[in-house]
This record gives sequence, C-alpha cells and structure tokens, in this order.
Amino acid sequence: MPSQSRLTSFLLGAVLTIALLTAEYLLLLDNDRIREQEKLQHWGELGTELLATRLQEMLDRTDLLAQSLIRQRHTTGSAINLSELAPTVLKEESRFGGIGIVRRIGPAQRAEFESNIANSIRMLKDRHLTPSPQQPMYYPVESYLPDDGNALPQGMDLGSLDNARRKMDQARNRNQPMLMFNTLTPGAIPRLDIMANLGDDGHMLLVNLRSDLLLQSSQSNPDQPNPLQHVRLVVWNQEAPDHPSLDSLPMQPLPSGNPLLTTRRQIGGYDLLFGAYPLEEDAPALSQQGYAILASSAFILCLLLILQQRQISHNRALRTLLRRQHQQLELNNRTLREQINDRTHSEQALAESEARQRAILQASSDAIILINRKGLITHVNPAAAKLIGQSAESIEHLPVGSLLTELYSLNVDFESIAAAREGRPFEAHLLCSDNRQMPVELSLSRVEVPDDSFYVAVCRDISLRKEQEAALIRLKNSLAEQVEVQSRQLAALLEASPMAMAYIVDRHLRRVNGAFLDLFERKEDEVIGQTTLPYFESQEQWERTGRALYNLLNDGKVVQSEVKLRTGSGKLIWCRMFGRAVNPSVPKLGTIWLYQDFSAQREMEDALRQAKTLAEENSRAKTEFLANMSHELRTPMHAILGFTEIGEARSRQLQDDKLAQYFQRIHSSGNRLLQLLNDLLDLAKMEVGKMDYHIAHYDLSHCLREACDEMTPLAGSRNIKIYLYCTPEKLTADIDPFRLGQVVRNLLSNAIKFSPDGEVIRVTARLQKDEQQREQVMLCVENYGPGIPCDEIETIFDKFIQSSATKTGAGGTGLGLAICREIIQAHHGVIFAENLVPRGAAFTALLPRFHNTSGPTGEDHVPSTFAR
Repeated sequence: MPSQSRLTSFLLGAVLTIALLTAEYLLLLDNDRIREQEKLQHWGELGTELLATRLQEMLDRTDLLAQSLIRQRHTTGSAINLSELAPTVLKEESRFGGIGIVRRIGPAQRAEFESNIANSIRMLKDRHLTPSPQQPMYYPVESYLPDDGNALPQGMDLGSLDNARRKMDQARNRNQPMLMFNTLTPGAIPRLDIMANLGDDGHMLLVNLRSDLLLQSSQSNPDQPNPLQHVRLVVWNQEAPDHPSLDSLPMQPLPSGNPLLTTRRQIGGYDLLFGAYPLEEDAPALSQQGYAILASSAFILCLLLILQQRQISHNRALRTLLRRQHQQLELNNRTLREQINDRTHSEQALAESEARQRAILQASSDAIILINRKGLITHVNPAAAKLIGQSAESIEHLPVGSLLTELYSLNVDFESIAAAREGRPFEAHLLCSDNRQMPVELSLSRVEVPDDSFYVAVCRDISLRKEQEAALIRLKNSLAEQVEVQSRQLAALLEASPMAMAYIVDRHLRRVNGAFLDLFERKEDEVIGQTTLPYFESQEQWERTGRALYNLLNDGKVVQSEVKLRTGSGKLIWCRMFGRAVNPSVPKLGTIWLYQDFSAQREMEDALRQAKTLAEENSRAKTEFLANMSHELRTPMHAILGFTEIGEARSRQLQDDKLAQYFQRIHSSGNRLLQLLNDLLDLAKMEVGKMDYHIAHYDLSHCLREACDEMTPLAGSRNIKIYLYCTPEKLTADIDPFRLGQVVRNLLSNAIKFSPDGEVIRVTARLQKDEQQREQVMLCVENYGPGIPCDEIETIFDKFIQSSATKTGAGGTGLGLAICREIIQAHHGVIFAENLVPRGAAFTALLPRFHNTSGPTGEDHVPSTFAR
C-alpha cells in the first residue's frame, strides 16, 4: 500500500512538470519568432540602404570620371584613349566591369564612322548582330575595354535596345549620369550600365557595373557584417516590372511569399522598387537562451520532484536499516566460520602439494640441482646423484662451480653468471666422480619464494647426441666429397659430350661445355654469367620462348623447341633445344639444356617443300592441259560418231553387212573413247574446282530406275539381270540427279564388266538413321565377280588405279571410282567398298537426306547450285 501511494504521487508530479514545461516552451518559441522577424526586417533595411548607397556612389564616380575626361580633352585637345584609362579605372574600383565610349551620330556621319572603325553599324536582333537599318540617329559603340565575354561589340547600335535611346538622351540633356538596364539575351540576367555625357560633340561615357559585386560585402572591410547573408534583395524598375533588374540570388526562383519590407527610391533616372525576402523559411526553433531558460525550469521542477521522492523514501529506509544490520551481523558470523574452514583446507592442500613436488623431484629422470643465491648446492635428486656418481649428502653444500665449470668465474659472482644464463638451455660439462667431463644440456631457472629465492638447474646427458652429431658431421664431409666427385664427373661428361650443353639459372648461363662454345663461336669468359638474350633474334622472341617453355619445365616435363639462334659472329642457325629442370619444385636450382644444330636438315626440308610446291603447280598445269585437250578432242569425236552413224545407216540400206559391221565397231570404239574423254574432263573439273552441282529435292528412286533401265541392255547382252530394291518405294532426297545417276552408271558398268555371265546385280536404296539420329540414304550396288584384294579396298578409289584382281583385259582407265568418290563427297557423303562372302563385292554410299536441318518441306529445300 505505501509503495502504491508513492507511485501515484510520483506520476502526478511528473504530469504536472511536463505540462508546465510545455506551456513555457510555447511561450518562449513565440517570443523568439517575433524577435527573429524584427531582426530580418532590420537586415532588409540595412541591405536596401547599402545597395541604394552603392548605386548612387557608382553614379557619382562615373560623373567624376566623365568630368575628368572632359577636362583632359579640353586641356590636351586629343581624343580619349581607353587603353590608358581602363587599367586604372578597373584596378581602382573592382565593381566596374568595363568602360566604353558611345558616340551619337546622324545618318550623314554614318559612312565616316563606319570607315573609322572598319566595321558597319549593327543592331542586336534575335541574338545576332545584323546591319542597322536607316535611323534618324545612331548610338554605336566606338570602343570598349576589356575585350572579354561581357564586352559590347564595336559598332553595336545601343539605340536599337529597349529604352537605351531614351536613357542616353536623358543623360545628354540633363548632363548627369543615368542608369540603364538592358537584357541582351532573353532569359539572361539584365545588364547594368551607367551613361554619362562627355560634351556637345556627341561622345558619351559607358560604364558597366558588376551586379554580383554590388551585392557583396565591402572589399575594404570584409569583416563588416553583410546584410545579404541574412536576406535576399530584389530590385525592380518601373519600365520592366515583370522581371527583377537586380537579384542577390539570380539563379534561384523568386520567393512566392510576401517580402519582409518594400521601399521605392529614385536613382539614376529610374523609379526602383526594393524588396527584401528571408533566405529560407526555417521551421520555428527555440534559441539557445530559450533552451537555457527551459532547461533551468526543468531542472528546478525535477529537483523538487526528486526531493519529494527522497523524503518519501527516507522514512522507508529508516525502517529497513535495523533489519539489514541484523542480517549483516549474521552474515559476518557465517563468513568467519567459512574462512576458518578454508584456512584449514589450504594448509592441508599446501602440505600435500609440497609432498607431491618432493615426490616429483625424487622420481624425475632428469638430474635436478637446487642452488642458493651464493652458488652453493642445497639439494640434489637421486637422478643427479646417480649422474655424478656420488651420494646426495656428499654433494650438498658444495659450490656449484666445482661440478659445472661454466657456472664459475673468479671475478664474477654466481648471481651475475646465472642472470646471463637464465631462461635458455646451454651446453656445459659436468664433472663426474671418475674425473670424466660429461657433456650435458643445462637449463637454469630462478624461483622466487616470499622470503628468499633460489635457482633450479636441470641437467640432461647429451653424450649420445654429441656422438650422433659427430657422426652427422662425418657423414656431411663424406657427402661433400661425393658431391665434389660427382661434380667433376658431370664436368667431364659435359666436356666429353659431342652436343652443346649448358646449365642455366634464371636465364643466365652458369656452365657450358666445349661443344656449346664451338657451336655458338664464343669464348668461355664471354658466356659464363651472361644472359641468354644475345643468342635470340630479338627480345620479343626471347620473352615468347621463355613464356612457352618455362611453364612446362616447372611441371617436370622435358621440353623441346626449334628456334633460330644467333652465334658470336652474328650468323643465324636453326637449333633444336631440349631442356629439363634440375628440380621442378625448386625453380631456382636451374635447368639443363642441349642444343642440336639442324640447319642443314632445315635447308633440305625447305628444298623438299619447294619441290612439292613445284610438283603441285605442274599437276595443276597437267590438269588444265587435260581439260583443254578433252574439249578439243570431243569436238572431232562427235563428228566421227555422227558420220559413223550415217555410214552405218547407209550400209544397212545397201544391205552390206560387212561394211555395217565395220561402222558398228568404229561407233563402239568412238563411244568408248568419248566416255574416256568425258571422264578425263570431269576429273579435270574436279581437280580445278569447276565441277557444277545442282542440288535440289528430287525423287531418288526415279533416278535409280532410269540408270538401271539404261544399263539393262548392256547387262542383257551377257545374260546378267539387274534388280532394284528401294525402301520406301518413292524415296526423295537433296541430290543432283545427273551426277548421282553418273555414279550409279559407273558402279553398274563396273559390276557388269566384272560379273560372270548369267549372274545377278542388286541395287539397294533405303532410308536409315545415322549416329546423330539424322536421316540418311544408304545406296548399295552388289555384284558376284572376283572381289577386291583386302589391301586394295581403299586405293581403288584413287585416280588411274585398278584392282589387281580385275586386270583381266576387261578394259577401264581407273577413273570411274575416283569420279564417284568426288561426286559423293560433294553431296556430303561417303563411299566405300567391301567384299562379300563367298565372292563378289559391294560398293556402298551414305548420303545425308537433307543438306540442312530445316526438314523435308518444299519451302525449306531451295535448289542450290555450286562448283566443287
């Protein structure tokens, strides 16, 4: 119940505090907003006054400058020279952007003026200068400096601008400077100029003002506060109220809200309206002083709330104090009893630990010696006594230097020696009872105890290790002698080798034999230690060879390469290089290389290559000769066959059988000769790539039937039958029917020629799938003749080759099968021969059904013509 009332009072106090702080915050915020508004209005007034003062100051300075020029011209009588005046004026007052002379002339003076300036009077129209039309009065620019991007072009008629003519007339009539706002480019910042009269001869002074510097802080006192850092000033003139003439932020859009203040001023002949706007509409924010007041109030209210809570808790703390003290007293009693028990257990554990350490010391196999700070032995374990060969009692209280001479020095105390040796093992000699110096490994450690310190020396017998080290040293010396012997043997082998050999490390020659020096015509002192770069034709070849070979060498492979290398005399020789890494896993051990000069062999190969090229050229010439001769011979042969047919027909009419038989033999021999010429012509076309093929989707079964029908009479004369098997019955494919018919006729002609009388010839054509599951046509011609020897199955398809088993006087030139193979290969197919069992031979051709993968539709298989 007390805790609930305390929580309620705390919540009420917190709510009240928050309400008071919120009300105070709103009042302070409203007060700061009013003060900020007054401050911005003050800055606006200062900025307006500053800008008006600067404009008037520029007018006054321009007037003084014009009066000075008038006096100078009256005094000297010379024309105004801007090149002398401009640097002084522009340097003295940086708010002047440029200075120029404008002249008022009439139409009669225009020609003279244009002649003086070597240019025409022009007017600004649509952002371009065009010749000015006839005007009653012109105001052209006679000169202007500096000639920068803001300069006015010479000869530009300012009277053509909006209100420039009126302002220049006012400046001339009133004899006082006038402001002039002009917009030369639509959408650009208006140009601000001052016009002043220079006398009655029509000359006027034009001074350009830099708008950006008018709105900046003073250059003479840059630390002076600038009102434009707080407000934005905008100036309009009564002649162009839609667009501002001056703006402290010209690249930003005009504010949409109301200005802080507005005021009108008459300056330079203009009624100017000044407006001041805040730079940005900031959200209401409390000032630092407001925050300080608010924080003080919050602190006071929180302090009161804390005091209230503390007063409530104070009474509660008093009630619990006695209860806590009672509990603390009971806790102290319990802690005291636990400490007594812990002390008893600690003493027991210490005694047990000492007993364990003593047992470890006694049971240790290493010799352990305890030494006090004076260097006297205080205790030794049984292993140490056994190692020394004396009892432990006789060793104790002896100086440690009497046993270990490394721990004794006449001029240095023991602790200094121990400090130098402490913490790292070292070798020493232990004096044994038989006066023998035993080599030991000694480790010395300092042990700190609460009242004193002592040293522990651990000794290990290293006699066996010393013997092993001596054996290793002897083995090392023996290996070194063997390496020396092998090195001499290797050197003798290198020198005795007839091949050039080199040992190369990091592409530098470390050792070479005499054959290497003889091959490359160099001396040993010119080679050893030098890079292999001079032996190559170029650095690019040297780098390329290294990249290609050294990766293989690092893989443990024996590399071989044939390159051109340069001898000491500059001669290039062909060398065959053989290389192997000494140890591929350690590339720094280098590589062994052998060099073989095969320049003579290379020259022979080049000669053979040239002979081959010459033979091929001769073969092509022979082929062209055969083609030409075939054409020349076929023409008279056709005439002979024609007259033979006429003679045969006439002899039959005359019923002269003997004469008809002569003409028939002449006709038969002529046909065989014509066939031979045709074969030679086809072969010649194939060799020179002029054989024409017309591939289209045709009925293959019809083509085969025509060929069989054509050869049936020839077969019938010997009682030979031809059977055609076609699956499917109408088999279509992408073929040249004439050339494929020529293949079938050649195969049937051979089958008829070499088949015995009364035999059968089978022609088979069927559709099947190849290994890629594409459709192909299998065409096979089988005969039962003598067959083909196994070693001639491939060679019978070569030109002018006949099988030895068929050279029986049956005729033939050995061209038919060669032409068949060329035609089948032109169809992207293959042809081969095989023997049948028990006799006979089969010639099989495999042709793709389609020459592309589009499918069998007629639209995709467009007829194609090509030469092969």
